Amino acid sequence: MGDRQIVYSSLATKKMLKSDLYMILRQARLNNEQSGVTGILIFSDGYFFQVLEGEENIVSDLYKTISADDRHSDIQLLLEEDLEKRSFPDWGMAYATPSAREMGNWAGLRNAITLDDTLNILRLEKDRVRNLLLKLLQNPSMIEA
Repeated sequence: MGDRQIVYSSLATKKMLKSDLYMILRQARLNNEQSGVTGILIFSDGYFFQVLEGEENIVSDLYKTISADDRHSDIQLLLEEDLEKRSFPDWGMAYATPSAREMGNWAGLRNAITLDDTLNILRLEKDRVRNLLLKLLQNPSMIEA
């Protein structure tokens, strides 16, 4: 089986403190190291945006587990596709906290006012999801590995 990438967004069910986010990251990095999963977790304006990459069955099972987590709701699958090569091969789980405006700009949406606006468009336009990932990779200073 080859590698697969899943990109989803969700809404936090409570206010997320930095300590909450770092606990999520620490656990994700540990689990992902053991299972060969890579990716990035983005948190902005109460929304999660996550990229998971790895062996198809492992990533699919992980997405199901994440979907059942009560720390978030309104889970939206934005992109799911086979990969020739991973976008985040060296990161068990990178982390970024861009502004809503940055997320919109990276997706090519100059007039998106809120992150909700951007995510609504990303749900409909898969190429914008890919564009956002490319722009993110071009801004490594935004990423905490």
